[in-house]
Amino acid sequence: MLRIGTVPYLVARPLTEGLDAEPSVQLSTAPPAELARRLSSGELDIALASSILALGEDALDFWSDGPVIACDGPIQSVLLFLSPRLQSPSEIQSLLLDPNSRTGRELARICLRDAFDLEPHAIEAPLEQDPFESGADAVQLIGDPALLATQTHPDWTTVDLGETWKKLTGLPFVFAGWICRTGFDPEEVAPILEKAAERGLSRRSELAQSTDLGNLPIEFLDNYLHETIHFRLSQEQIRGAIAEFGLRADLDIHRIRLESKSVAQ
Repeated sequence: MLRIGTVPYLVARPLTEGLDAEPSVQLSTAPPAELARRLSSGELDIALASSILALGEDALDFWSDGPVIACDGPIQSVLLFLSPRLQSPSEIQSLLLDPNSRTGRELARICLRDAFDLEPHAIEAPLEQDPFESGADAVQLIGDPALLATQTHPDWTTVDLGETWKKLTGLPFVFAGWICRTGFDPEEVAPILEKAAERGLSRRSELAQSTDLGNLPIEFLDNYLHETIHFRLSQEQIRGAIAEFGLRADLDIHRIRLESKSVAQ
């Protein structure tokens, strides 16, 4: 039985369509931070997980031939929300971090430091707390909660971290991809994952229509899945984007794990 993990967000659905019906697959859903833990412990074989897991001393294998969750400009679902009392990002002194996030929270730190010359005090948000009631100057959110918050908190100014990264580097940003536990060969599951992506990517309009995300227009969600999110990048684009991310995050990039071998930089 193949133990596969995914995130509970709309952005993942085009890549996981029908996996729950595969007889050889045990599919589980969890936020990125929990998927990271399960991969590290060996509870999952492969997961649609945070790209930051392919960096550092304990890097895991990133299946670079497979589909990804990326952007080449605005991402619309990895955001900083600025308190209404602030006039600009330069006033941020405290930042509440999304407890479910791994890559997004590091990207927030990088963007604030490199784009705005800021290193605000970081606050860990309790899972049960309403982040907008925390008193922090800014709130970092990912996924569907970020999409919904643009509707429920319109008085909070948003900073799109994908857009900020693009302006900083000129590069796309890879938020997630299929990442393996130590010792697992992604080729074992490649045909199943490619079939799921083929199904899901062809049904993006249907997925947008069947998603309950408050008052967000279907047209917005359809465009989000068709235009905003990039589900395919070349290996060179993936390697370049992740290497730049690693350098700016002060993580070891000499063992970036792509496919199932180390790729020299």
